[in-house]
Amino acid sequence: MKNVLTYTMILFLGVLTMSAQSEEAVDRKEDRKQKRELRKEFNESLSEDQKTQLEHQRELHATHKKTLHATYTEEQLAIVKNEDLSRRGKHKALKPTLSDDQKAMKNSQKEEMKTEKDKFKASLNDEQLKQYEEIKKKRGRKGKKGRRSHKGEKREN
Repeated sequence: MKNVLTYTMILFLGVLTMSAQSEEAVDRKEDRKQKRELRKEFNESLSEDQKTQLEHQRELHATHKKTLHATYTEEQLAIVKNEDLSRRGKHKALKPTLSDDQKAMKNSQKEEMKTEKDKFKASLNDEQLKQYEEIKKKRGRKGKKGRRSHKGEKREN
């Protein structure tokens, strides 16, 4: 009798867990759909000059990536080509191997991109800026809210 009750409880918890996961997947799918619609509406509201600025940012990013990639050592290239690592894993593995020159290059490229993004944001009207901020807002990951920093104080995301 105890075994039947135990198996029933395990089965019930399994079904409950699968149901919750299914709801999360539907929520994520709906979020992606809403964000896609917002991006489409935002892009349609842009002037030709603003679209040109965005295209320039994309090209600049690609140029920066190629320039940095050309400076990679064999060890760094092996990390980049490692298909077992995620993008974040590759970034974490690459970071300690970067030379001072590569770090300086990354910093100057980062500053250049920030300048371009700020110039683009300055060209947006209030409605476009609101949409842009909504698009750029990162979706919070589970377990991140209320995390404590390395000094022990609670921080917000």
